[in-house]
Amino acid sequence: MNTTHRILLSVILIGMTQFDVIAQDKRDFGIQAGATYYYGEFNEVMPLYSPSFGMGVIFRYNINQNYSIRASAIYATVSGTSSSSSIIPDPGINFSKNIIGAEAMGEFNFFPLNPTNSRKAKLSPYVNAGFGIAQMGTSLIFHIPFGGGLKFTPGQRHTFALEWRFHKTFNDKIDDYSSPNDGRKPFLHNNDWFSFIGLIYTYRIPNNSYICPAYK
Repeated sequence: MNTTHRILLSVILIGMTQFDVIAQDKRDFGIQAGATYYYGEFNEVMPLYSPSFGMGVIFRYNINQNYSIRASAIYATVSGTSSSSSIIPDPGINFSKNIIGAEAMGEFNFFPLNPTNSRKAKLSPYVNAGFGIAQMGTSLIFHIPFGGGLKFTPGQRHTFALEWRFHKTFNDKIDDYSSPNDGRKPFLHNNDWFSFIGLIYTYRIPNNSYICPAYK
């Protein structure tokens, strides 16, 4: 495990440790899986361009039934080719890079959700945003993740979500190509992005260490 991997793992573990201290039956832990893809000079507008499989883990602390904060880690791939772009002359670039990333986000449910309530299943759209760090190829990049989706909880502590998330990076070399300054303003403002669309499953962790039920 190299230094970058240790940093990413430490971010997740520290966050989970801090949440554990204050959590009172409000913690969710789960997995995420779906497709990742890239936006940049070779793909300015097409969703699900050259998609690759991505998966990871997620930890969420629910402040109340509408607001929560979460930490997550993901392993994925992005790829593309200059032949799919309108760049003339074609630089002849094909790239494929692994992503190992971690992020912290705030989350808002438009309708209250409580997976411990088994009397009624509930559905709610939600949005989120935060900050993240990722190793992509040999580069360590910072990014701003934001997105939204739809959550469904059938009760019994289970929550399912369909999420579409975008990651604005501050790096223009994900695709190993940087467009010259020719006065043309690219759709994505000269920085490459990556995106995730997929399913998230979380389980509400029981808190068995509380002393008084009034504090649960």
